[in-house]
Order: sequence, then structure tokens, then C-alpha cells
Amino acid sequence: MTSKNPNRTEREPNRREFLRTAGAAAGLAAYAAPRVTVLAQEAQGANERIGVGFVGVGSRCQAHIDIVNALKQENLAEPVAVCDVYRPRLEAAAQKCGGVQTYRAHEELLEDPNVDVVCIATPDRHHAPQAIDAVKAGKDVYCEKPLTHWSQFELAKKLEEAATAGGRIVQVGTQYMADENYAKVSKMVKDGVIGKPVHAQLGYFRRGDWGERMEILDAQAKPGPDLDWKRFLGDAPQVDYTVSRFFQWRLYWDYAGGPATDLLVHTFTPVFCLLELDYPERVFGGGGGFQYDREVPDQCNIIADYKDGPSVVMMNSLSNYTGIETKIRGTNGIIILTNAGIRIVPIDPATNKETDEIVLQWNGMGDTSKLWRNLLDCVKSRQQPFSPIAAAVRVQAPLSAGIIGHRENKVVLFDAETEKLVLS
Repeated sequence: MTSKNPNRTEREPNRREFLRTAGAAAGLAAYAAPRVTVLAQEAQGANERIGVGFVGVGSRCQAHIDIVNALKQENLAEPVAVCDVYRPRLEAAAQKCGGVQTYRAHEELLEDPNVDVVCIATPDRHHAPQAIDAVKAGKDVYCEKPLTHWSQFELAKKLEEAATAGGRIVQVGTQYMADENYAKVSKMVKDGVIGKPVHAQLGYFRRGDWGERMEILDAQAKPGPDLDWKRFLGDAPQVDYTVSRFFQWRLYWDYAGGPATDLLVHTFTPVFCLLELDYPERVFGGGGGFQYDREVPDQCNIIADYKDGPSVVMMNSLSNYTGIETKIRGTNGIIILTNAGIRIVPIDPATNKETDEIVLQWNGMGDTSKLWRNLLDCVKSRQQPFSPIAAAVRVQAPLSAGIIGHRENKVVLFDAETEKLVLS
């Protein structure tokens, strides 16, 4: 089943749908950084292709390679380099890209002058460190979600600082956000179309943990010349190699955060951007592993309270695909994200009755290629992209806090002065 419903439900594993991501609400003023004048393509002609280097060329990256290969036909971008810690996967990706340069370490790829944009699709723990290295090397970045591993919230902030200081563009691959209607509705919210937003609900539901239980490409694979286990681990605990940890890393706390940072990030980001939220005041996290044999939970719930509202309730289950609608409740109306688009139903405060609803149909939501086109436009214009770094950092805060609270069985507060997550 293919669905564009941001109230995500899944009845069966669909590879095409699973591989799709998308980007964000163009023009959200709260996250628009000052325009910079220095172009990323200083030495490149205006009509030449933008060179893309791919770091981490596993299953998720294959969709990005397909998109950039297609954009090459339009003379917009082209693959120029690939990087991976697993040689067989690296060599296959190089051939798919037309025989491009290969690297085993991302630092080497960043020295390649043909690379203008770096696509980072490695395990969560490497996203922020590699993106920081990339922006410091003068590259623009497409970074897969989540922005960081759940334990690395401080690195998320450092990435924002580095990107801002260097004038670099960072597009974060949060699904469902490639639609200009988000910006329109965000403006309506600021203009008071539903009064004061006080409550929001969202969820992501599927039946099965196939998304985390990734394919083991070679059961006999082991550390050595073809597999750099130490580089895979990075700053994670230095544990002994297992083939499952390497190929099925989403099952483990050391490398992933389970439904919070893998799934809820998709449905929370639209709500976050529509309301132009900042950091939460307090976060509650719960759930557990009630069905599947894995470290990360298969049921996840997060409540994030923002100062003066709203309270955002996020729900997830991998045991049942019966979903819920994404709804933003205001004192004078409601916004509902549906399969077809966005419904806005105002309430007349004088009569306490609903007035004529506004319906906006989706215009690109869920389209990864649209997110890439937007990024390439921004590389040239230096405008902020659909899914900007500033929003992604603030989306990360309640997701990381929810995981930490769940693991520690405590409430997590956000210290506004230090901008740190604090256990309570």
C-alpha cells in the first residue's frame, strides 16, 4: 500500500514506500537564517552539474543515488564519489553511479574537490559528526534523519553552529515535509485561524518490525580488509563484532533510537513546523518491547509540553497498523492532516460553531526528489531549504528527551539557560 498520509499507518512492508523520504515547509520564518552571498559553487559555472558524494551507501542511500542519477539527465547534479566501511557495498554503489571515485573514510571524500554536496546516509551515530566535518570542509549537506543519535543532542547544536558559521546549507531528510502548503498553513496559524494552539496528537503505526530488522547481506562477513568495524563503531561502546550489529544496527540502542527517532520524527516534524515551535519545557517518554526480540522498543509514546502550550502527544506501535489522525487543536478550531491534504476547521468564538473549512491538497508531500531539487536550488541561491538545520535541532530535542526519559524512568526537563536536557 502506498500512502501519503502523515498520520502514518502501514499494513504491509512496501519497499518503494519505505525508501521514500521528503523535505519541508519552505519559508518558515522562524527557521530562516540570514541569506548569505557566498555560493557553494565558487569555481563552478552556473549551468554545470553539482557534484554529489554519498557517505554510507546502504539500502536508504540507494533511493538518493537513483534520484541524483535521474537529475544528471537534466544537467542538475551528478554522483562523483561514494564512501562506505563495507567494500562489497561500496564497489556496487560506485558501479551504480557510473564508476565514480571510492573512499573508505568520509574525511577522504571531503577532500575531493569534485564534491559539492555530501549525502549522509550512515547509521544515526555518524550523522552529526560527519555533517560537522562536511560543513567545516565547505560542503553543503543532505543529512538523513534523525539529525543525531538519541544520545548526541549536544552534537546537534554544534552542527547548527558550524553550518551557520560557515554559511553552509543543510537539508535534513525528514519525510512528509516536501510541500509548500505547510508554509501557507503556518502563516494561517500565526494569523489566528484556529486561535491559540493548545494540543496536538500524531502517530506512526505499522505491523511488523521489518524496517529495523534489515537484511544481512553476507552472514559470513567479518572485520578485516573488507569491513572496517572500528570505523563503524565510531564513538559507540567498543563491543565485539556481530553480523547482526553491523547489518541490523537499527535493532540496537548503541546505534539507533527505535520508533522515536526512526518513525515519529516523520510525523512530528510537520506539526513542529506548522506551529513554529522551539524547545520543549518538559518531556515524558514511555513504551517498551512488548512483542519483538530486540533492544529498542516496539511501542513508543512521548508527551512534549511547550511553555504556554501546546502539549504534543506522539504515539507509536509496531504491533498494529490502526492509526490516528494528526490533529492540532486550537482554542477556536482544529487542523487535521489527512490522506488528501490539510483540513482547517475554524470555530466562531461568538457562536461556538464551526465555520467553513479550508482544504489544501498535498503538493509534493512525500516526494524525495522534490527535496533534492529544493536543496540544489538552495545550493545556488543560498536560501534556507525546506527542512532546515535549525528546525531539525529543535525536533531532535523532545525525541532524544523521550528516549532518555523512557530509559531512565524519569521526566526530562529542558534548561532554557544552558539549552541542555536535564533529568528530573
